[in-house]
Amino acid sequence: MRPNVLLILCDQLNARVLGCYGGPVPTPHIGRIAREGVVFTDAVCPTPYCSPSRAAMITGLYPHTHGINYNVNRRDYPAIAAPPTEEGIKATDATTEKLLHAAGYGTHHYGKWHLGDEDLPYYPDMFGEHLHYGREMAATFAQVRRQPRDTWMEWYGWALPVAIAPAFQAAVAALGDKWKARHYAEFIVKMGRLKFPLEQVFDVQVADRTIARLRADKDRPFLVTCSFNYPHDPNVVPSPCYEAFDPAAIEFPANFGRREQRFEREWSRQIVADLGDAGAREFLRLYYAAVKLVDDQVGRILTALDETGRAGDTVVVFTADHGDMAGGHGMVWKSTSAFYDDVARVPLIVRFPGRIRPGRTRLAANLTDLMPTLLDLVGHPIPKGVQGHSLAPYLTGRSDPATAPAYAFSERVHANPGHTRSVAPGTQASFMARGQGWKLIRYPGGAEFLYDLTTDPGETRNLAADARFAERKLALRSELDAWLERTGFPGRNGRDP
Repeated sequence: MRPNVLLILCDQLNARVLGCYGGPVPTPHIGRIAREGVVFTDAVCPTPYCSPSRAAMITGLYPHTHGINYNVNRRDYPAIAAPPTEEGIKATDATTEKLLHAAGYGTHHYGKWHLGDEDLPYYPDMFGEHLHYGREMAATFAQVRRQPRDTWMEWYGWALPVAIAPAFQAAVAALGDKWKARHYAEFIVKMGRLKFPLEQVFDVQVADRTIARLRADKDRPFLVTCSFNYPHDPNVVPSPCYEAFDPAAIEFPANFGRREQRFEREWSRQIVADLGDAGAREFLRLYYAAVKLVDDQVGRILTALDETGRAGDTVVVFTADHGDMAGGHGMVWKSTSAFYDDVARVPLIVRFPGRIRPGRTRLAANLTDLMPTLLDLVGHPIPKGVQGHSLAPYLTGRSDPATAPAYAFSERVHANPGHTRSVAPGTQASFMARGQGWKLIRYPGGAEFLYDLTTDPGETRNLAADARFAERKLALRSELDAWLERTGFPGRNGRDP
């Protein structure tokens, strides 16, 4: 039988916090995948936005090519989908799942989708966060809404009962009305312990359905995607994960106090600036707790896969669509225009027993590489026009890693005002080129940031104006411009005013 694929996907997961990446959160089950597979230490997302990055993962195309450049809310988030927002994935798109479904695979997606536009025939039993979980929990949410308004959080149609820590309540009270008109403020000011039993938590139910499918699919190969919402907001986590981390014991990243003026007024920075250390510590407590909850579910899923007897012929991938500032540079969440590694780098771990030798690699991987890599590993042809590169030859020993692409790229492209999947000529964008131990960021109008990631992994010294590194900056500029040309970016390249 052909190999199976189990894709475990998180939303907004900073690789730096994971234990297997040297971080502060013990993640023994994700760590097991890491020990038995290959850990990509330098993988990046194609863009630090949910929907565009997710579309790139399943199409192998960069956002400016597949055309989804902002978050798709048409069906996944009905509470905010009027007027309609960006078009999502269509049944006509050539995705990993569509291709493998046509080749006889059972294809299933459980959890966050965020690309909802129309029904897709290759997902016969999709379970999503709003069309499905939201409806099943409607009676529970209605009961929560009958409680005093300050005891629960409204999150895109979910009503979540929350117990808020006193120290954090004091920090919020000190704000007064400062955030009264701030969009998404509720997701911050009501952070705390989610008063739901574990079995009612969305990500636990996602794991439940994934496990059931693994046990049911015995007669044909499968591609199962388990897509967790955590550690993305809502910033509420149930017991016992919430109590697993003491805010007072949390250490901030070494670059917590090192900031660039360009980002001082952005929401990710304002959260910490206004709520202070108490706010940052409670955010990190919840963030770490959410990661722990995910790791617990990963453990359940791996156990189920082992029990099916099919672990040996299953490709397991663990990754995320993008990162989170998680305290880096005095910021939390993802609402920044920066391309710091906190938001641009992602965990990427691939396990395939007997085919991939365990280890760690610094290959310049991008999430656009996931689609061609998976197709290659299961022996399916890669469609023409795919912009990602298969990483399989370097993982299986067919090719020398020294011959792999040396740079990975990321972008932030302004959304099309018509909400269509296209990038109009003249569209503004910012870009990142990362590789060979260096990173270059280019913003509209030509502003640049240059970091030496070998000597300054915390990205605390912008070397763009330092004449000693002019040659290095020129080389990265050339790589970035060549990539824009090669992938047919139709908007402004960032160097134009």
